[in-house]
Amino acid sequence: LDAIGDGMLAAVGGKAANLGRLRRANLPVPPGFCVTTEAYRLAAGGVLGPILDDLAGRPASDQAALAALAERARAALSAAPMPTAVAAAVTEAYRTMGDEEPVAVRSSATAEDLPFASFAGQQDTYLNVVGVDAVLDAVHRCWASLWTDRAASYRATNGINHRDVRLAVIVQRMVDAAVAGVMFTANP
Repeated sequence: LDAIGDGMLAAVGGKAANLGRLRRANLPVPPGFCVTTEAYRLAAGGVLGPILDDLAGRPASDQAALAALAERARAALSAAPMPTAVAAAVTEAYRTMGDEEPVAVRSSATAEDLPFASFAGQQDTYLNVVGVDAVLDAVHRCWASLWTDRAASYRATNGINHRDVRLAVIVQRMVDAAVAGVMFTANP
């Protein structure tokens, strides 16, 4: 996360870009790493083409077709093997945190935290994930969550091209919190 700088939205997604910004401001952000959108592209590139062709130009009002195509995309991506190089890199990065370190595995889409759309809560996060196999599985499930019915519909409603959206995944050390909350601000 320390290596994430300004102008990296396309590579790391909105959530990771903001976490990198917060770390550079010396705010207490738990350590972790980002599985970039390039990893998603490698996993999805060979399986989503025909589905993306079918999605092209679908109006937001065609909810049944959007939902069916989103389901096809989720299923195709879930069935696609994780690229070997990606699995090796995630495994190595996770092991530097500790072999049995509990982590949060968080989606970070390129079409979130935009000036005109938020996508809040539309992709998945998995908490208290422990072990390499569980982390790899959670990363895979995060990728598939880019294709929930709600996310596909929201993209169509906001005129966001499905081909342009990618998903990065943040793997971040869990924090034993006494309390938790959400804060919204115009200027963090």
